[in-house]
Parts: sequence; C-alpha cells; structure tokens
Amino acid sequence: MSRFHVTLLEESHALQILGWKYPPPYDFYNPPNDRPAAEYVKELLNPEFQFHAVLDEDREFVGFCSFGSDGQVSGGHYQDQALDMGVGMKPELTGQGFGYPFFDAILQHAIKRYEPEWIRVTVANFNGRALNLYRKFGFTLLDQFKDDGLGFRYSILIRQSLITPLSVAD
Repeated sequence: MSRFHVTLLEESHALQILGWKYPPPYDFYNPPNDRPAAEYVKELLNPEFQFHAVLDEDREFVGFCSFGSDGQVSGGHYQDQALDMGVGMKPELTGQGFGYPFFDAILQHAIKRYEPEWIRVTVANFNGRALNLYRKFGFTLLDQFKDDGLGFRYSILIRQSLITPLSVAD
C-alpha cells in the first residue's frame, strides 16, 4: 500500500469514520457519540469543510482529510492566511509506516487543488508520530496553545506550499 488517491468524501466513507476506534492515547481522536450519527454525517459532507476521502491503490477507503476551518482548533491563533488541513487515517493502519505516502498524497492534492501560498496543520502535542511526519515535510512550529475545551496542548505548524520535503530516509 504505497499509492494513495484523494477524492470527495461520500456518505459511505462518513459512516465508516463514525465507527473508527483508536487505541489510547489516540482515542482522543475517536468520533464523538453525543449526537445522532446523521448529524455527524451531514457535517462531514458539508462543502464548507472540504472533507475528502483517501483511497489506497485498491480503491479502499483508508483515511480522510479536510481543507479549511475544520483543521483549526478552538483557542489557536489563525489570523495569518494559510490553508488549514486536517488528517485522519483508519486506526488499524496507523503506526505501520504508511504515514509518509498517505500524507504526501494529501499534500500534493492540496497544492494542486487550492494553490495556497502557505499550508498549516494543528496537532495535539502528545501525537509525536504526526509531529515527526509533518517536520519531514518541511513544516515548522508557528505557535503552541491550550485548547478552550478539554485543555490539551497543541502545536500549529506551517510551511510554504512549494518546498521540497525531506526524503523518506531522513
């Protein structure tokens, strides 16, 4: 599984996401169950949030991404112009070395479709795997903050759109 394709998120993908369960400490990313599933599906399919599906080479749904305000976390400072990205991989695929090609497909899609000057990601500080991955792609720390809700600490990372990431071996 080394090739990934980004396409529009469909209702079937949204329903799958609602069933995902991550192990601790990543269970922080588990979809909430405090509202009816139909409300979450509607949110995931809302064009404002630009949710997309990530498919593998066999066209299997393996993750998602979003472009825009959904990638922001309450409490962060997002006054500078940048394309915010959110990313999620199917729980059973995390930690298995797929992160680099998975994120590369998402990043290339973002650059081609949105043509941003700057790209920004916000990640919980405990998620060392994601932080390391983003650094390999040339993202640098812009800010850190504590969210307004659960009190988690986050890092906001940013990079220029048209730079070359480090190689996978780095």
